[in-house]
Amino acid sequence: MLKSRWFVFMVLLSLTAPVNAGEFKQWVKSKEATHYQQEGFKLEDPQGDAFLMRKLDQVPQRLLEALVKSSYPQAEIEKEKELKALEESKKDEAGYLTGRTVPLNVDRLVNKCREIMLNYYPGIVPTLGEEHRWSPEARRYLVYGFWHRLGRHIFGKQKEFPSPLFFRSKLFLLLACGWTSRYAVTGQEAALTERIMKYPDKKMQLHHMFMESYVLNRGNIYLTMLTAENVLAGDPYRVDRENDPVQKKLAYLRHDSVELGDNYGAWYHFFGISMYSIVRAGVVARAVAEIESLGSLFLEGKDKQEDYINRYGAIFGKKFKKMLKEGLWRKPLNKGERTDYMLPNPAFKSQATDNSKIETP
Repeated sequence: MLKSRWFVFMVLLSLTAPVNAGEFKQWVKSKEATHYQQEGFKLEDPQGDAFLMRKLDQVPQRLLEALVKSSYPQAEIEKEKELKALEESKKDEAGYLTGRTVPLNVDRLVNKCREIMLNYYPGIVPTLGEEHRWSPEARRYLVYGFWHRLGRHIFGKQKEFPSPLFFRSKLFLLLACGWTSRYAVTGQEAALTERIMKYPDKKMQLHHMFMESYVLNRGNIYLTMLTAENVLAGDPYRVDRENDPVQKKLAYLRHDSVELGDNYGAWYHFFGISMYSIVRAGVVARAVAEIESLGSLFLEGKDKQEDYINRYGAIFGKKFKKMLKEGLWRKPLNKGERTDYMLPNPAFKSQATDNSKIETP
């Protein structure tokens, strides 16, 4: 009896919310989780927040469908299954171990980024930047929003059962769902794509992506990483993702096979987790990397090497943030600090290790 009274009280509370939140509530009620696309850079976007909250209400249902019906949301999974037998047949011959072959040296990659930042100084001075956040209207709504939408669901005014958001940051939720390119636009995505397309096929390396985005975003590190993430994960559920012109420009990052499987996923996982690690405490980012890997397990199937890349992305972000905060980017590299960060793939025993000398077009 007490529980039922408490439930009724919370529903009534949602119906007597502060008047100054009325417009935001109308947006929530009118947006039936349709597609939303920001038109430009906005750190706070009340209307986008309303769309996002309604869209998040669909996530539990979609996850349940993925688990029960095995309707994986990322189309490349079926293709990877078809390639599995071929890859397995080559593993003994190649000498690599899935999920235990380190693809890159994060310390050397940090050194390469240091070198790039110093090359553009003093014209460009790096800053950490501010992350996309809930608008004030959305933050007020988060206090009672679940109960408001639950009441609407009970009375048949909202189809989906509301998703409890637990005051999670907007950035966390966007990364978890792969929606940064919709709700956290930087305004430099088209320019970065244009620069990527100038590279020969399979020649763009991680440091090239960082450099091009760094210049476009005038040293704002958060926007630098986010722009790369948005371009790489602009449409993560595209059926023919392997035919995307951008992916054709990317050097093969995975280290558990010859050039088969999903290279795009490895790239955007690395930049997404690195970005989150730069704006969060290291231990939090490592935990998010593990959570993201768990989510991928349910939605896509187990992918040990992608899990490995998530972890190394978090480690890179932590080390990069330390380098930035301590001002080490101002110091020229000494002779012992290497920049050839991509380690040789055991599937190609003759592969050269020095990628720092690849010329930029």
